[in-house]
Amino acid sequence: MKLQDAHASETGAIGNWANIGYIAPGSKTDADNYSTTVFNYKNNFAGGNNGTTMVGSITGTPEGWRATAKTALNDCKISSYWTITMAQAGNGASVAYTAAITDLGSNNDNTNCKSLTPNFMNIAHN
Repeated sequence: MKLQDAHASETGAIGNWANIGYIAPGSKTDADNYSTTVFNYKNNFAGGNNGTTMVGSITGTPEGWRATAKTALNDCKISSYWTITMAQAGNGASVAYTAAITDLGSNNDNTNCKSLTPNFMNIAHN
């Protein structure tokens, strides 16, 4: 998020991983995907203008980062995923982030996957 913040303050836009200089963990499998033995990481940013969208023209909450479990992790089911979405914060080039966990084994509170990454929900800021 610090890379995205720096990019937004310098350009007024949110950018894909290549634009902001982010490299996900693991081995690169194609332009937008990386893989480790446990997770697949995806650059899910779907901006226009060669991977950038002006902060003031963000529509919805584009997903910029996703990690999907390649295997079951204790009670956290295979294919459960962690995401970071973005939205404009205020009237300038500031970006608000929302962290979310989709635990395919616990539809109510994501307990099974939250216990694996107890601080993940705290990394987002507005």
